[in-house]
Amino acid sequence: MAAVSDSIVFIGQNITTILLLVFVLHFTRNYLTSGVSAIPGPFLAKISNIWRFVDVAKGHAEVTLLKLHRKYGDYVRLGPNVVSVRDLDAVKIIYGINQGYNKTDFYKVQQQLAKGKPTPTLFTTTDEEFHAAIKRPISSAYSMSTLTEFEPFVDKTIHTFFKRLDEFVDDHKVCDIATWLQYYAFDVIGELTFSKSLGFLEKGSDVDGIIAALEAMLSYSGKPKIGQIPWLDYLFIKNPLRGIIQGGSTGAVARFARARLDERLQESKLGAVEKENSGSPQRDFLARFLEAKNLHPNIVNDNQVFSYTISNMNAGSDTTAISLRAVLYYTLKNPQAASKLQNELDTALKEERITLPVSWKQSQEQLPYLDAVIKEALRLHPAVGLLLERKVPQGGLQLPNGGPYLPAGTIVGANPWIIHRHALFGEHVDSFRPERWLPANGESGPAFQSRKQKMLRATLTFGAGSRTCIGKNISLLEIYKLIPSLFLAYDIRLKNPKKEWETTNAWFVRQTGIDVLLARRGLQEELH
Repeated sequence: MAAVSDSIVFIGQNITTILLLVFVLHFTRNYLTSGVSAIPGPFLAKISNIWRFVDVAKGHAEVTLLKLHRKYGDYVRLGPNVVSVRDLDAVKIIYGINQGYNKTDFYKVQQQLAKGKPTPTLFTTTDEEFHAAIKRPISSAYSMSTLTEFEPFVDKTIHTFFKRLDEFVDDHKVCDIATWLQYYAFDVIGELTFSKSLGFLEKGSDVDGIIAALEAMLSYSGKPKIGQIPWLDYLFIKNPLRGIIQGGSTGAVARFARARLDERLQESKLGAVEKENSGSPQRDFLARFLEAKNLHPNIVNDNQVFSYTISNMNAGSDTTAISLRAVLYYTLKNPQAASKLQNELDTALKEERITLPVSWKQSQEQLPYLDAVIKEALRLHPAVGLLLERKVPQGGLQLPNGGPYLPAGTIVGANPWIIHRHALFGEHVDSFRPERWLPANGESGPAFQSRKQKMLRATLTFGAGSRTCIGKNISLLEIYKLIPSLFLAYDIRLKNPKKEWETTNAWFVRQTGIDVLLARRGLQEELH
């Protein structure tokens, strides 16, 4: 007993020294982490994830990381066990098919609650076998050949969008186009998924707090970046005790999706679905998800159908809005590019090679400069602004081209903002130059195709490998239809051409401050 008493007294008298020693040992162990210790980076990042937490919380982590890679090279240490990769050979390994590099707990942070329980989706699950199993029954619904059947849904929303833009023309008002593009993207995904608009364009504001809820989720997992220290999520949000006390909460997006699913299931009981299938040539995503349930009952149940709709709502709206803003902003900020694009569109319309609204097929076959403009905007401003994190599998990773060996469990990843500014993309990678996606003067056809394919393989706008965004084609369909239709229907100019937009990196790099002035071009009658 005396010995115990003496120990307690000793600890009490030296508590400050003991705590200091513990911290020093902890930070020293972090600093000397095997493999990662050989990679350069900020000193504070080497000893604690708090450095990364704080940097990402500032809202411009992509800018910080670009500076670090330009200072240190292809590999940068961002945490005690985190490595950012710029080397393209390493990127091929990390995101290669069946390479075993699974998503990290960062993605679990983004799982929304439904009745107090996290809902793993195609995007947020970290279980690769589960991902492959739930993707297989519905992957064909996202193919571009299938999605062209959805064009009438998109056309319908474009009609509604232009009616709202006409109000700004008639009232001679400035249009906050950044916000309205998000309304458009949300309503399209509502039409595609549920055959009904979510009502954003009609209302002209947030509906049921859906946008606010999504932004809060992204800000939570991104800024203040709980995703950089994922175990905090279990403490603050997904703590089972918290769920018991609060009775099991459900997010706004999940509530909306559940309500639409319940409506459809009730219609099915009443026989309305048979009528719908027989009377309408277009089948929305929910109809296809329910068909997958009938065809694959061992994999797809009502809860999985619900998860599919959540994936559409989350990934099919915000990222598309961000991409649309990027294309419009960069085009308007570069008068030469805007003039070239306008000339291409006007000529194609005059020669009756395209219609208004522009179809997917027309955008792919008749408008090469449009394609270059879109690719270049998505290169400069990909929606994702943080690492696409993966865990090094058993066996470790020997980083190519002089990099060290990383043991299993190390977190590695590439940030699209960094990869898209690789020297592979040519000169002036920080500048908007659509011409880099077109044949250069004197460049042969084969040489151009080879160069273009290399750039496409290095493009991470929609991720890479088996976890490439399943909704990629939805987003491209919306972009390639709306952008040309918008420039054909309206003369658009920035209210203040010298003003820069404002961006915030909260996992997705959202933009605000794109005020435009609109005037009709006399072509709206083509829409009716």
